[in-house]
Amino acid sequence: MKEERLKEILDIVDKNGFVSMKDLQEKLGVSMITVRRDVAELVKRNLVRKVHGGIRKVNYFEKETDFMRRLSINREAKERIAQLALDFVEDNDIIFLDASTTAHIFARHLASSQKSVHVITNNLLTAMELSKNPGISVVLLTGKVNPENLAVEGSLTIECGKKFSVKKAFVSCRGVTAEEGTYEINTMEMGIKRIFVEKAEEIFVLADFSKIGKRSLAHLIPTERIDYLITERKPPENQYEIFREKGVKIVH
Repeated sequence: MKEERLKEILDIVDKNGFVSMKDLQEKLGVSMITVRRDVAELVKRNLVRKVHGGIRKVNYFEKETDFMRRLSINREAKERIAQLALDFVEDNDIIFLDASTTAHIFARHLASSQKSVHVITNNLLTAMELSKNPGISVVLLTGKVNPENLAVEGSLTIECGKKFSVKKAFVSCRGVTAEEGTYEINTMEMGIKRIFVEKAEEIFVLADFSKIGKRSLAHLIPTERIDYLITERKPPENQYEIFREKGVKIVH
């Protein structure tokens, strides 16, 4: 009975966009206490949003995806990295931003700046964020959308990426070591990253302190190919010295 009511509430909200608590009570024919309990359950499941006087639909991009959860992890460090990375963007640059949360936060800073650049990305939210700035030309790559990380992935994306050239690639990673370079966990994203890493004149790795010295499933960028490692604080001394010996410029 309860699940049937919840489904009915969702149908009403989906049809109207917004519905008041009073209207819900009348449509369902139950007490206001029951309505409030049902609404609380739907809010908890992240299926509706409670607003003044009633509830509304949840926008697709408000849903609790893996990408949204990761956005909040080490947020302060990512904001710092984004601020530092912005100094390396010049007007008329052609840059690639990967589908990472760090690159997305960087995109927010870029969108709020006065810089006039061309950006290629395979992340839906990143493309939307950048499109707020009329001075930024945005290319969203073609392909299949992964609903969890909001990235465009697959063979079609790789083929699409081959058509473009970039000057600078700003990419994050699951881990990066001074001895070997960057590591990834998502093999689907690796293909598109590899395309732009090979094309870029300069490679900027955006990695918070927790990723330095860590390895993951698959190796992607050799240390010698990294031009800049941008992080929020100085890496451990043993890693720092090896990075410098291999020509990586560390910004923190």
